[in-house]
Amino acid sequence: MIPRLAPGAALTATGVVAVVRGTRADRLAGVLDTLVAAGVRCLEITLNTPGALDGLRAARDRLPADVELGAGTVRTAEGAAAAADAGATFLVSPDCGPEVAATARDRGLAYYPGALTPGEVARAWDLGATAVKVFPASAFGPGYLRALAEPFRDIPLLPTGGIGPDTAPGYIAAGAVAVGAGGSLIGDALDGGPLDALADRAGRLLAAVAAAR
Repeated sequence: MIPRLAPGAALTATGVVAVVRGTRADRLAGVLDTLVAAGVRCLEITLNTPGALDGLRAARDRLPADVELGAGTVRTAEGAAAAADAGATFLVSPDCGPEVAATARDRGLAYYPGALTPGEVARAWDLGATAVKVFPASAFGPGYLRALAEPFRDIPLLPTGGIGPDTAPGYIAAGAVAVGAGGSLIGDALDGGPLDALADRAGRLLAAVAAAR
């Protein structure tokens, strides 16, 4: 049996992972700091965001130790290793590639691979997933997640994609261990949008998830 880590304490405690993806590097630190100040404790910086690895290193040095920092959109073993070297404690993928799974296992990192169909969920788990990222979750909604959760009760499911404060409670009620929130949470913050609005969105999302538990 492949050894696997339990989902991170910050992820399970708050029920939210913030997916930070953008086209500029200059606002990354401010966005991460704002999310943490608002109560988010699990942050995923996607590798296709400019300056992602440098931002990850700086955040690891700057943010409290209880903040879980990970890398998203990890599709290669090289990307996985670079993220680990930059201080990531978890890796998130849009798919379930065996090379990324093997690197996560070798480096002792939590691994959240993407899957949508029952066969993909089973494959992700067999590769050693810590939790399976059901993506894109909004394509089918909470009812689909509930149906997936029935035969896979031993697999923590992490729906991601198109989830915000209004829809998150439905996924938690359907059996999700947590939700991933990207564009609906980050909004225009990485493009110069107001950080106080980002803090408000984060607070509403955390409160919605907490109320649904």
